[in-house]
Amino acid sequence: MSLYDHVAVIAPGVTLDRRAALAAAARSNGHKASVADDIERAREQLQSLSASVPTRAAARRRVAETADRLEAERERVATLRGRLEAGDDVADTYRQAIADLSEAETDHAAAKERLDAARERAREARDVRQRRLRLEDELGNLERAARAELAEAVRPAADDAVAALPGCGATTFDGAGPVPAALALARVGSLERPLTLACRHFATSGDAEAWLGVPVVSLRPMVYRW
Repeated sequence: MSLYDHVAVIAPGVTLDRRAALAAAARSNGHKASVADDIERAREQLQSLSASVPTRAAARRRVAETADRLEAERERVATLRGRLEAGDDVADTYRQAIADLSEAETDHAAAKERLDAARERAREARDVRQRRLRLEDELGNLERAARAELAEAVRPAADDAVAALPGCGATTFDGAGPVPAALALARVGSLERPLTLACRHFATSGDAEAWLGVPVVSLRPMVYRW
C-alpha cells in the first residue's frame, strides 16, 4: 500500500497499521530497504513456480478401464482356444480375438505409462509446492524486515511531527492516537494528492494545508481541540 492509501481520509475512527504506514512514508521519501533486491528476487521466483498439482484421476480411470477390457479379452481368447481344440469351427473368430487381445494389451500398457507419467508430474508439482511454501516464508520474513527497517528510518521525524501537532498532547508517534499519527505521517511523507480531513486539530483548512504541506479537503469546520 502507498502512503496515500493509509492516510487518504483522516477522521475519527480511522484505523492505522502503524509499522506498514511508517514504511510507506519512508518509501514515499525515496527510502529503500537493504533487502529490497532480495524481496524482488523472491517474488520473481514465486511467480515462476506453478502452485497446482495435476490430477491423476483420469489416468487412473483409464488404467482401470483398459484392465477390465484386457481381462475380458483374455477370457474370450481362452474360451475360443478351448472351443478350437474341441473341434469347433472358430478359427477366424479366434484369430480376431488374438488381435483384439493384443490391442487391449497395448492400450493397457499405454494407460499405465500415462499414469506413471502423471504420478511423476504430481511428485514434481509437490516439490514445487514445497519450494513455494519455503519461498513464501522467506518472502514474508524479508518483507517484515523491510517494513521494520523503513519504519525506523522515519520514526524520529514522525515523533517530532506528533509533538508539533496542534491540540495533540502526545510526544511520540507510538503514543499518539490514530488521527494524530495519521496526520504526522502525512506531514513527514511525500504526497501528491489532496487529503480528506474530518478532525479538529486545525482552525482552518489553510492551517491544515500549511502544516501538512499538501492540499486538504475538509468535511467539516476545523476548530482547535486543546
